[in-house]
Amino acid sequence: MALIVVNIAVFIVKHLAAFRWSIAILAFVSGMMLNSWIGLKIYRLFQKRYREHALASDVNQDVVLIGGMAVVIGVSFITALFCYLGLSNEASLPNAMTFLTGIFAIAVPFAFQFVFERVLGRSPKQGGAELPANPFPSALLPPAPPPPAPMGQPSQRWFGRQR
Repeated sequence: MALIVVNIAVFIVKHLAAFRWSIAILAFVSGMMLNSWIGLKIYRLFQKRYREHALASDVNQDVVLIGGMAVVIGVSFITALFCYLGLSNEASLPNAMTFLTGIFAIAVPFAFQFVFERVLGRSPKQGGAELPANPFPSALLPPAPPPPAPMGQPSQRWFGRQR
């Protein structure tokens, strides 16, 4: 198995110019997912701790969402850019910038998960006690549609045919 991984890695390094954009795009997408998760956790923690703050109110959720997504996109773009620049020369691999950017991108979600478990008081061993309040209450959603009308007696209809 390790031999296959080494061969794939050598192939990617030999064709680094072709893979460079793909790797940077994947780093951006990965950063978007992890940073969005972190942003949502931070917002939930903020809502729980500072219920009376203007940014925690339901009225300002759109503003917070837009601002948060701008920060998430910016951070994801910067990490993808460092990844792209770090892969500029295959002769200099592994280099410090690529290594440290990768370690940072991996360590940040784990560090935040540890902090959130400590601050929110939940751990995986407790089975996820109670969840924080939903930041998107159902009062903002339209009411559920009414149930469909019955289509006749079961004895009269059977797969669309009359008996």
